[in-house]
Amino acid sequence: MTPILAVHSDSPPEFIANSAEAKTLGAHGVSVTGKRCASDADLIELAKDAHIILNGLVPITRKAMENLPKTIAVARYGVGYDNVDIAAATEHGIAVIYVPDYCAEEVSNSVFAFLIAFAKQLIPMDAAVHKGQWPLRDFIPKIRSIQQERLGVIGLGRIGMAVAQKGKAFAMDVVAYDAVLKPEQIAAKGMKPVSFDELLSTSDYISLNVPLLPSTRRLIGREQFAKMKKTCFLINTARGPVVDEAALIEALKSGRIAGAGLDVFEKEPLPPDSPLVSMPNVLMTPHSGSQSPVANARLRKQLCEEVLRALRGEWPLNIANPDVKPRARLFKRTLP
Repeated sequence: MTPILAVHSDSPPEFIANSAEAKTLGAHGVSVTGKRCASDADLIELAKDAHIILNGLVPITRKAMENLPKTIAVARYGVGYDNVDIAAATEHGIAVIYVPDYCAEEVSNSVFAFLIAFAKQLIPMDAAVHKGQWPLRDFIPKIRSIQQERLGVIGLGRIGMAVAQKGKAFAMDVVAYDAVLKPEQIAAKGMKPVSFDELLSTSDYISLNVPLLPSTRRLIGREQFAKMKKTCFLINTARGPVVDEAALIEALKSGRIAGAGLDVFEKEPLPPDSPLVSMPNVLMTPHSGSQSPVANARLRKQLCEEVLRALRGEWPLNIANPDVKPRARLFKRTLP
């Protein structure tokens, strides 16, 4: 059997052995095993004979890939792949597979959960009513309508488009900025293109939907917060380092912006002594925006399909490093 090693930072071997991936791939003569990996050494030892690494949150570094001569691909659970050294993978002929379309609905739903909860003051009013209070008069001035308020969408990929479309369904004034797409391409998607600065300065809500790349790291910092409306609510369901967290805390404390909805953080898990924990104008979830039984089943199914393509020597549908193709190892290793 072809050895395939499933590497998870938070999954014990017994979970992996009984996983849907083990059953699906096992039906094709592929064995799946694995364990928690806390270091390069752990990963190298685990995957030294592996052809594929199924990876969640474990960093896949240059050092690891230099010591994994049999690995033809890293299959990443999820949309992002910022924990994989893409340049090193390309140099070593390792394809990096990801699944970009399994959770667009879930993440965009999370964006609107934050947006509506903030606009309608759901969390503080719920807490007050549970205490036996009836705080309607106090909260009326704080409740926002959503309808006709401006939603600025930064990043118009699958998730960004889903956010924008839901904004339109709520009769919001939706505008979009994308560093890659030209204004006419954004308009062709049915969205109103604006400059980055105009989006920052005119939006009532801003949703970040970009991958973590060198160009997007700390995309939102002190300079950008200074341009936002004091009533702006920032929503980050992308990656924590897209926002300068120190600058965000400063903006929230000073009233530079009204609040934030955060599913992701610079450091995860969020340290319990983070100032964000005690801020009443911050809504937080534990990097759970993509989660649902439906989305997770879709993710596992699509990842297995991609793994089998790679093992057959076929080009997977979603490759994070397409430049690897001329030297890709997957063309040199196929299933019997």
